[in-house]
Amino acid sequence: MASNPYVPAVRRPVPALLALSAAISLAGCAYEPEIERPGAASGDSAPPAPAASTGPVSSAPTFTPDGCPVDDPAMCEQAAFLANALVLSESDAVFDLSRRVSWSCDELQRELFPQCEDRARLAGYVIGNHRGEFFVDTPADYRGALGFFVEAVDEEYSDELGGPQMQILGISSCGEGPGASYHVVYLVGLGDPESTLPADRFLGTYELTKAKGEWAVGATYVGLLTDWELVLDDPLTEIACGDILPWVGAAANLNPPQSESQPTPIPATGSS
Repeated sequence: MASNPYVPAVRRPVPALLALSAAISLAGCAYEPEIERPGAASGDSAPPAPAASTGPVSSAPTFTPDGCPVDDPAMCEQAAFLANALVLSESDAVFDLSRRVSWSCDELQRELFPQCEDRARLAGYVIGNHRGEFFVDTPADYRGALGFFVEAVDEEYSDELGGPQMQILGISSCGEGPGASYHVVYLVGLGDPESTLPADRFLGTYELTKAKGEWAVGATYVGLLTDWELVLDDPLTEIACGDILPWVGAAANLNPPQSESQPTPIPATGSS
């Protein structure tokens, strides 16, 4: 696993701080993360994405804590909430489940946090890219980022992995004990509504971490599937800490029409 640059970055981006709060987010005003919107060139060449079997997944908002493949009821409750919010394209609900951080750059690994080149402190929400870099957004910028990553599903997109709808692949567990974290892994076809460029396939995770007894999204990792293929042999099975376990009872159909499912109500949560 050490040969995969993404995996150690996900598991322990900042060991000293993860013990305290374990969280991270997207690009700040002065920097843009290495996350390309659909149609943009990534600057790297890669072979075409191979057709891959992703195992049972679901794109219907019917995730329950009982079907969660992890033996932690409190975490599973939040993971089910998150999975349903993603499938329903409810970016506000994802925002409410996210944890805000405030870090001194003196305590961070600067090669992982490019914004620290001209800042003393990073405060906001964290997003990581396929290179293992992290960017911390203001609340407003993070809401805007989620508006794209969660809501900009292009209904006309399709590829060898299926249609555009949010596909929850399962949960990847990282570590054990008090420092453990859990990644909700997803695929989605996104298109920029303000652009005429074609949509593209995105792969990402939302990492649930525990701080002060509460589970929340501590970091968001997202990028083009083709970018993940530059650093992982098989991103669909190796992203996060690998061993992605599907939700019990999740449909084996990659893209059942969302209109045919009855949404699971999303409870209100307090914004941070």
